[in-house]
Amino acid sequence: MTKKEFFDAKEIALKSLMEASIEGKVDEGIVSILDQINKIQGFYTSSSCAGRIVLLEIPQIGDKRGATFLGIWHRTIETHELQTAATKATTGFLWLLAQAPIVHIGAETLQHAEKMLKTAISCGFKNSAVKSLGKKIIIEICSTERLDAPIGRDGCLFCEEKHLSLLVEISNEVIKRSQEKIGRFTNKLGNFSDFL
Repeated sequence: MTKKEFFDAKEIALKSLMEASIEGKVDEGIVSILDQINKIQGFYTSSSCAGRIVLLEIPQIGDKRGATFLGIWHRTIETHELQTAATKATTGFLWLLAQAPIVHIGAETLQHAEKMLKTAISCGFKNSAVKSLGKKIIIEICSTERLDAPIGRDGCLFCEEKHLSLLVEISNEVIKRSQEKIGRFTNKLGNFSDFL
C-alpha cells in the first residue's frame, strides 16, 4: 500500500467514525482509545466495540441473520435486567453472551502493525492478531474473556435464579476486566509514537 492509499483509507475511516459518532453508534467506553489511536501517525481505526453483554434469540443454531437482540448492554448489569429482556422472547434459543472489546486497526506498515500488536498483547489483549495482509494491513485487538451460555428456549428460561445470577456475575467480570484492559492500553498508547 502506498502512503497515499494509506492516507486515503484513513481519511475515509475517520469520516465514517465521525458520522457514526454523530448518530450515537459508537460505544462511549471505546471513544477515548479510538481517538488516541487515530492521532498516531501510521494508524486508523475501523469497526470496534467496547465489550458488551447480549441476550440473543436465535431461531436455530447458526442462523445469525434470523437472530434477534433482546438486550445489549455495554456495562455491567443486574439479574433483573436480563430477566426483563427475556420476557420479549418468543421462539428459538436464548443465549447470554459476554464479549470483550474488539478494535480493528489499519496499519501503514508491518512494522507499525507489529508494534501495535505487541503493545496490545502486553496490556492483556492476548487474542490480538493480523487479520489482513492484502491491500490493507488490518489488525484485530481482542481478548480471551467471554461467556456464551444457552439459558432458555421458546420464551422460557431454563435457569434457576441462582444460576442466572452466577452467569450475570461472570458476564459482569468480563466487562470489568475489559474496562481495565482498555485503561492500560490507553495509558500505554500515550507514549506509543516514541517507539516507532
